[in-house]
Amino acid sequence: MTNRRILTVLTAFFCVYAMTANGQEKINTDRPDQTDGATVIDPKSLQLETEFYYNKFSSGQTALISSSLLRYGLLKNVEARLLVEQGKERDLFISETTQGQYPLALSTKIALLKDKKSLPDISLISYLHIPITSKKGNYGYWSPLFVLVLEKAFDKLTVAANASYKQEAFEKQWGWQLSGDVKYELTDHLSVFGEYFGQFAAGESPVHNADGGFLYHLSADWLVHLAFGHTLFTTESNYFGNAGLAFRIH
Repeated sequence: MTNRRILTVLTAFFCVYAMTANGQEKINTDRPDQTDGATVIDPKSLQLETEFYYNKFSSGQTALISSSLLRYGLLKNVEARLLVEQGKERDLFISETTQGQYPLALSTKIALLKDKKSLPDISLISYLHIPITSKKGNYGYWSPLFVLVLEKAFDKLTVAANASYKQEAFEKQWGWQLSGDVKYELTDHLSVFGEYFGQFAAGESPVHNADGGFLYHLSADWLVHLAFGHTLFTTESNYFGNAGLAFRIH
């Protein structure tokens, strides 16, 4: 096959791909920030959201964590999920930050309310920590986590809020997590966001954080993102950043 024919075939392929992608709804992710959205993925769709965290603690220790969320659409309003968080100083990252959740967890997401003009979309997310992974002999508990999600879109602006109640992965202690974010679509491909998220437990000082970053859609099914953040209102500051990607298979 000549170079001209190869070029013609490739051009035709990308034109067909572009027309197909233009007819698709863009991938919607729960990453990179801590505030999950209310959207449930389509039935029989598979979506992977993975990111890499860098967290610098005031103690001088550094955590390098891979965090992945695998999502599968079961029904129109229900999806199954698998969360995996592993890496350097994993247990410290999960125990001492609001970003970390569980080393390994099963999860479901259920859409309770959607596309009501005067009301936000509402979803409920649940997690269950599976205590079978450990690097230091501390496997932790069968810890649950429950998240109420509210989200409302206004043209190019999307506002979301989460209220969570969870048991810690390696302790019997329970606590609240609250978060909220604002996303703004600058172009068809590029969006930016800012977020607050905090953790509140009895007998401990609250942990407040803020982060921001951007998301870039490479296509309808592929997205990359980058974010940076910092703890607030404390002398024991933690700096953190993450970068990752997401893709969807229909």
